[in-house]
Amino acid sequence: MVVRYSIVAHGRVQGVGFRYFAQYEARKQGLTGWIKNCEADHMIEMEVQGEVEKVEVFVDQIKQGPPFAHVERIEQYAIPTVSHETTFRIIY
Repeated sequence: MVVRYSIVAHGRVQGVGFRYFAQYEARKQGLTGWIKNCEADHMIEMEVQGEVEKVEVFVDQIKQGPPFAHVERIEQYAIPTVSHETTFRIIY
């Protein structure tokens, strides 16, 4: 079963390689979607899509973050899937 989540990560997640970490983890799991810094400080927004088990592994990795990050909390909501995506990308 394929799912898609909108996820917002709060904490020390900007300026610590978080977007590249998430992109690496998503691609490792074969997931699609995107990630970007939010206008507000200390937040990153992303959408991720793929098989439920692989998305759950990704979310567990995101909760840990890269070495210099400190994820305080994650907001996660199920949203409709997107059929035309082929990769997970960073939006600037």
